[in-house]
Amino acid sequence: MSLFSSKKEKSLAKSTFSNITKSGYLIKNAKSGYNWKKRYFMLNGNTLTYCSDHRHTETAKGDVLLTEDATIEEFSDETYPFGFTVSTQFVKMKMAAKDAAERADWTTKIRMAISDLVNSMRGYLYKSGRFLEAKQVRRFFMLHNDCITYHQDLHQTATIQGMRKFSGRTTVENDGHCVLIIRTNLTDGKYWKLRADSEEERDNWVKAVEAAVKKLGMLEVDFQNTAVEDLAKTCLRSGFLNARPKNGGQDWEDKFFVLMESQLYQFDSQDAVSPSQVLVLSPNCSVFETKLQEFSFELVTNSRVLHVQGENPDVTASWIKILRHAIGNSKQLEDPLLLAAKKQKGIFYDVVFETKKPLGLVLERSGDWALVKLANQDTTHVSIGSALTSVNGNDVILSPYQDTIKRLTAWQPPLKLGFRLAPEKRGWLTKQGRGRKSKRKNWKPRYFVLAEGRLSYFSNDGPDAVLKGVIHLMGSAVSLVPRQETSQYFCFRVVSGITGIIMQGLTVDDMMEWAAAIYHAISVANGGGFLLDMERGMQKEKEEEMARVQEAAKAEAELTESKRKEEALEEEARKAKEKLEVAHREVQEAEKAGKEAEAAEARKAEEEARKQEVAAEEEVEEAKKVVQEGEDELEELRTEIASIELEREQKEREEKEEEERWLAIEKEKEKAKEEGKDAVELPEGAEEPTVWQAYWNSDHRVWYYFNLETQQTCWDRPDGVEITVNQPDNWVEEVGKEAPVAGVVKKRTERRRSTLPIVPPIIDTPPPPNPEKGEDDDEDDEDEDEYEAKRTSVEEHTAEDIIEGGEVVELNKEELEEIFNTVDRGVEKGQLNPMLFGTLIRAVTGNKNLYEEMKYFQTFNTSGDGVIDLAEWLDGVESMKKKPGGMKTVFYRGLVSYHKSSAVVL
Repeated sequence: MSLFSSKKEKSLAKSTFSNITKSGYLIKNAKSGYNWKKRYFMLNGNTLTYCSDHRHTETAKGDVLLTEDATIEEFSDETYPFGFTVSTQFVKMKMAAKDAAERADWTTKIRMAISDLVNSMRGYLYKSGRFLEAKQVRRFFMLHNDCITYHQDLHQTATIQGMRKFSGRTTVENDGHCVLIIRTNLTDGKYWKLRADSEEERDNWVKAVEAAVKKLGMLEVDFQNTAVEDLAKTCLRSGFLNARPKNGGQDWEDKFFVLMESQLYQFDSQDAVSPSQVLVLSPNCSVFETKLQEFSFELVTNSRVLHVQGENPDVTASWIKILRHAIGNSKQLEDPLLLAAKKQKGIFYDVVFETKKPLGLVLERSGDWALVKLANQDTTHVSIGSALTSVNGNDVILSPYQDTIKRLTAWQPPLKLGFRLAPEKRGWLTKQGRGRKSKRKNWKPRYFVLAEGRLSYFSNDGPDAVLKGVIHLMGSAVSLVPRQETSQYFCFRVVSGITGIIMQGLTVDDMMEWAAAIYHAISVANGGGFLLDMERGMQKEKEEEMARVQEAAKAEAELTESKRKEEALEEEARKAKEKLEVAHREVQEAEKAGKEAEAAEARKAEEEARKQEVAAEEEVEEAKKVVQEGEDELEELRTEIASIELEREQKEREEKEEEERWLAIEKEKEKAKEEGKDAVELPEGAEEPTVWQAYWNSDHRVWYYFNLETQQTCWDRPDGVEITVNQPDNWVEEVGKEAPVAGVVKKRTERRRSTLPIVPPIIDTPPPPNPEKGEDDDEDDEDEDEYEAKRTSVEEHTAEDIIEGGEVVELNKEELEEIFNTVDRGVEKGQLNPMLFGTLIRAVTGNKNLYEEMKYFQTFNTSGDGVIDLAEWLDGVESMKKKPGGMKTVFYRGLVSYHKSSAVVL
């Protein structure tokens, strides 16, 4: 059974939005009941559809229309121990999952879909013909979250015969005689005229469609029919900017832009009637300076990237400022990725520095966050891409960047730094080729690794894996891709500058897990994003909780005071009562003695005492009432606080259970390793041990690494290598005959009980890996490498950002001194030792080649005393300017970018 049986219906395949909540493989029992076959199932709210496999989702083998009275029963036998049956009034289908957890997930999702049918709308309506309204056909209609579809009948809901997609401006109205009209108000301006069997049924349809439209909100297409003059009165800013064409190229075009509170409109001219494109702003958007053109910058949204250029630096700076202001005050969209990302757990860790010495960290600015750009992970135990969250116990997540840096300057030990780890994930996805050589888009499996603020993909997951590409997440965005764009389910896109890749998960859960993890990682790389809102919310909750505790303490103190007053009033009432009794006795005695005057005086005293007693009793009652109210209020506050503490304990218990689960996995790994068994299957994100070994180079006083299998040698520590292994007791100095680099020699070292292999020399100045390395078979766009080589921002400056051409601002003496002071953290102030100077060179050039660092050091250290003072630094920079290329060299352009970024070397 084809999902789209005719030519007209096939065109709907590219415009159908899938609201799939669960997908995956199940074993299905045939209608005959004799054989079982593996099928790919998709739960789409109203329908449970199955196909032959995940590659042929456009051709359905069959489907089950869920109804409110549908039931689910589990069964188990020897062949299929994890089976379940879905029964409706029309059909009964038996299926089996691979395990109990998978069956539980399927049955839970199906039951949720059945329970949601109470608020769903579907049924038969009469639809007017395309050309003759008098001709009406009866079709089965189904209302979805963002569209309405019709089908031949309720038994063929997998075959879509027609669809109307909703937007924020979709309208529905009744036209009398059980008729309703749905106008989509999109670019086609078409409408549907439908007739129900009764006015009550028509009214139900109208209400249901209105409710669905209301939940959607406004989309970009809803703002298309808006003229410049209609926006000019209330806009935040307007003006001309040069915009890069969507298809790329160097011929940027002059466009007129209008910025509203939550939208940026682009017009072809100042007199245009409607915009050429509209970008909807949300708190997850970001703005960065670039080097594509002079004074250029980019606006990154969830769906696209806009590159524009101001006529001068002041225009660019003002646009960036007002855009960031608008983004910060925009409303959060109901993005499914945002909801999924909020469920991601952040990983935090602390590092304590006990002695006063250079920390080996380079921090860069992203928004108001300080991110770790470079770190000696072996000595600092700090991961690249981590965000600084606290300094000596003081939270800096919501603090301005400069305030955070002030806390780090002139620090004294012990220094305790808290970090948020950049989200990590690894696994297989299918990647779409970019189709530069042909229009056909090929799909290939790739092994993806999300870590350290980057998304890398490889040819496979083995030790010989070839790096196919890297996307830096700072300035990037991720979004789900509707099926009409790729004709595939479960796709999502990551855009970064002018580059972008589309990936596909095996199931909807796989897609959401990856997209949410990347969304989370991008938020960290971009300086907070939605995490800032969450932090503000948590801070507000803490303040409210503290206020409640203070209020409870105040209420308790007031209650204690009320009880004291109550006791005092009771004592006064007791004394008044005694006084009344004394007066009463005196009256009686006076009357008995016949002394009328004294009796009258005594009666008067008795009456006064009675009034005092009544007043005292009333005060006691009022005091008791106040005490009772105080006790009730205090009990309410205690209950609320207890509830909060219970939730916190539950969360801590869950986190502890998760930690214990990981520890158990690690113990199983160790046990399996000791017993020589096969490796335990690791969860995503875990690292396998490698065959790399670490060795100490006494010439340069650094570690370098040797692969026992491939005989490969490198300076940078590969994943999984511990520096404690193969550490020689005494490293014998021997100059290798084959060493092509001065100071890098072949060595042989004797260790107890074993002999290390001869370690080949490291190749002369190995080139750093290309951060946007393309692949021929993926058909990367030619201009992507050009962009990645040119792209830079205030927040990010690497060697890849530095390009030839363009004007470079000359740094003055004060600015060069500021750069010098960022690394002047040694014991001897005003002097940079090789380690501090090398850290600065890495931060400036982005090159981690130790040999190049030593060449720079020899150039600057003209005195030959082993340290570089301020005068040598200034003279060295001046001499670098006089070399070929001058201020356009990688070094000098890196200095300019380093100074702009407010990077800090600790």
